Amino acid sequence: MSPRHSVDYCPNCGGGLCGVRICGLPEPTEKPPKSVDSSNVNDPPLPHGLVVCDECDAIWLEPDLTSRHQYPNGCDARCPVCLEPLWGNQSRWASQTDIEVLGWAGCTKPELDVLPDSAPPESDQPNSDAP
Repeated sequence: MSPRHSVDYCPNCGGGLCGVRICGLPEPTEKPPKSVDSSNVNDPPLPHGLVVCDECDAIWLEPDLTSRHQYPNGCDARCPVCLEPLWGNQSRWASQTDIEVLGWAGCTKPELDVLPDSAPPESDQPNSDAP
C-alpha cells in the first residue's frame, strides 16, 4: 500500500514517495500489565513519526529529507526508534490526524496524497499496509 501523505519524492532512489508513518501505537490485543510494581513495568514507546520511502525503504526521523537517513535491515526491518517491526501492528501510514499529533502538519505535499481530503475518513486502526 502506498503512503497516504508524503513529504516528497525520494532524493535517494528518485522513484519512491517518502511517506509519513506513525509507529509506537498500542497493539489491539495489548492489555495493561498485571503488576502495579513500576519497577517491573516497561513503559511502551510513545507514538513517533518516521518518513519512509515506499520504494527503497530509506528512513528519516523527521520530515526533512536533507537530514541524515538510514536503511533498515532487509531481512528484519525495524523501526530505528522503538526497534519494533517497521511493518508491524504497532505502525501504519499516518492519517492527517496522526500528522497533526506528531506536530508535522504542513510538512507534507497535498498533491502527493493518495487519498484526497474529499475521500472517506481515514482509518486510525493499526497496520493493514505491510508490503
